[in-house]
Amino acid sequence: MNKTVTPGDLHGELRVLPSKSASHRAVMMAALARGKTLLEPMQLSKDIGATLACAQALGLTRGAAVAAGETEGFVRAEIWGGGEAEKRPLRELDCGESGSTLRFFIPLALDGRGPVRLIGHGRLMQRPLTVYQNLFAPLGVVWRQAGDALTVEGELKSGRFELPGDVSSQFITGLLLALPRLEGDSEIVVTTPLESRAYVELTRRVQRDFGITSAWRDGGQTLLVRGGQEAVSPGTLHIEGDWSHAAFYLVAGAIGRGEIRLTGLDPQSAQGDRAVVEILRDMGADIRWEGDALVARASRLHGLRVDCAQIPDLVPILAVAMAAAEGESRITGAARLRIKESDRLSAMAAALTAAGADAAELPDGLAIRGGKPLHAAQIEGCNDHRIVMAMAIPWVRPNSPPSLWAIEWLIPKKAFPKAIPAKVEALCMAARASSSPLYEAVKLSISANTSS
Repeated sequence: MNKTVTPGDLHGELRVLPSKSASHRAVMMAALARGKTLLEPMQLSKDIGATLACAQALGLTRGAAVAAGETEGFVRAEIWGGGEAEKRPLRELDCGESGSTLRFFIPLALDGRGPVRLIGHGRLMQRPLTVYQNLFAPLGVVWRQAGDALTVEGELKSGRFELPGDVSSQFITGLLLALPRLEGDSEIVVTTPLESRAYVELTRRVQRDFGITSAWRDGGQTLLVRGGQEAVSPGTLHIEGDWSHAAFYLVAGAIGRGEIRLTGLDPQSAQGDRAVVEILRDMGADIRWEGDALVARASRLHGLRVDCAQIPDLVPILAVAMAAAEGESRITGAARLRIKESDRLSAMAAALTAAGADAAELPDGLAIRGGKPLHAAQIEGCNDHRIVMAMAIPWVRPNSPPSLWAIEWLIPKKAFPKAIPAKVEALCMAARASSSPLYEAVKLSISANTSS
């Protein structure tokens, strides 16, 4: 498939996609809760679809339906929670390529009702799971991992759970979802500094909407989780806008020459990626709230050193902003990005370098000397939506040179934005999420020139 992108003024107003992270957690809690929950607005991406399907396959829900919504093409989901899992010879959960889905469901699968086989695609089963394996081994949990599948069997009991906080916060969220259902109280003890703490707080915020609470102690290293809590549906739950999605447009506005207005965002959100606003402002960006819209205007940026331990998903697009900024920038604290859909540190260093930027890998980040004009290049998307989305943005810069770049990757239609201005249509090749399990092999050729 061929697409043409013409550098020019990118401007206008856009409603930000509903948060994928909040949607995952809302679907999980709606499935676990007594009563019917209406979730809106939602984007039924491949990842969210996997979470919903796994909830049904495990028997958590009594039913679910998805219908078209009235908010700019998004959908609404109705979930009847409070189902009771049946004891069967084997239950199969297809997690797609979603790390959240896989890690959220493993503790819930340990319900004492027989073995559960969790299936992954792409690089999913290459991502770390030993935190759970080591945690559950003393409990006598059967753990068999081979190829693209993991089979677990056992019954999770309340107690004390010690795990590191520097691998993925998803392990903590998985426990937070399962432990309130058990008899007896539990402790989750984080043995190293907790990275991506905001995602844990997002989980706790969504749980509070369903009446489930937990409490920090020991300076924020231990979570107390009371057992025997019953989740109750709040009726309707609004899904806030995705700050990770917004970040791409905020950078486009800051390095371009137009004005971009974003709506649907919560300025008080628990999402850690909300930090992109202050980071870009520290780089010199003109970003401000005007009513309920967040507005990004063309700005002259300068280099900055940023610790991304709490905001790893921002690294690809921040690297693009740093390549456009004058002076030196450095990203640190991002070693975990080597075990995402791709090695994102290596992928971004290679992509930016190929396009003419001065970028180098660090063990835990990137070093970028910005301000150099980009040129035609062959860029590998590495089967990673964030790499493709990030590398679509540089071409909105003023006086972008004629460019030709090709991206080859497998697109698992999972988390690409739906509503992108035509000038950067390549930002979301697979924009419209599909319920089909099929993957597409796509070669994208992008011709960029100076014509309007």
